[in-house]
Amino acid sequence: MNNKISPAKLGNFQRTGKRKRLINAKECQYDMKESLFLIFNAYHKAVELYNSEIRLTNPQDRVRGMEASYFNAKLMQCLREVFPYNLKRGKYGRMFLYSNEYIVLFKKLDKNGKPMNIRTKLSSSIENQMQGNLFDNEEDGTSPIIFFGYSKSLIGEMIRPRIVYIDEECIKWTIEEKDILPQQEVTLFPVQTPEGAHVSVKPHLKVKKKVN
Repeated sequence: MNNKISPAKLGNFQRTGKRKRLINAKECQYDMKESLFLIFNAYHKAVELYNSEIRLTNPQDRVRGMEASYFNAKLMQCLREVFPYNLKRGKYGRMFLYSNEYIVLFKKLDKNGKPMNIRTKLSSSIENQMQGNLFDNEEDGTSPIIFFGYSKSLIGEMIRPRIVYIDEECIKWTIEEKDILPQQEVTLFPVQTPEGAHVSVKPHLKVKKKVN
C-alpha cells in the first residue's frame, strides 16, 4: 500500500516555532496603514470586473468552481496593478501578497468566518502561525500570516470583505472595512484629545501611487 504524503499535505516545516504574534488588530493597522486601503480598493474593483464579465457566460454553462476561480483571477489582476512587485505565486500555485513584512492570503470565508480550505497539514500550519517556508523558498518564515476574506450572500453576491487573523486554529480578531480609512494614521497609543477641543476629520483622499 502506498503511504506517501503529497507535497501539499507535507509542506516544508524545518522550523517548528511560532511566527511573530499579533496581539490585536490595531498593531496590524499600524504596520500595514496604506496597504490595507489599497487591498480593499482592489477588491471592489475586482468585484466590478467580475460582475461585468461573468455574465457573458450563461449560468447553465459554468463548470464547477468557475465562479470562484474567475473572481480570484480578477482579484489578483487588480492587486497586481497596485502591488506589481509584492504579489507572488508560491508553492502549489498559491497566490500571496508580501507587504510590510506580512503575508496576506486571499480566501472566501465560510459561515464561521474562517477560510474555506481542505484540511491538510499545510492549512493547519497556516492557522497555527507555524514558522517555515510555507509558500516560497525565499519567504521570511517568521512573518505573520493574515487573510483577506469575503463572504457570499444567498444570491451569490460578494459581501463583507475583511481582514482575519487566525492562530491556534481560532479567529483572534478581524478588521472590518469600516475600520479602514484612506491614508489613516493609526497609532498604537492614541493621544488623548483635551475635553472641549474641536476634532475635524479629513476627507477621503484618492490613492494613486503604487506600493512596492
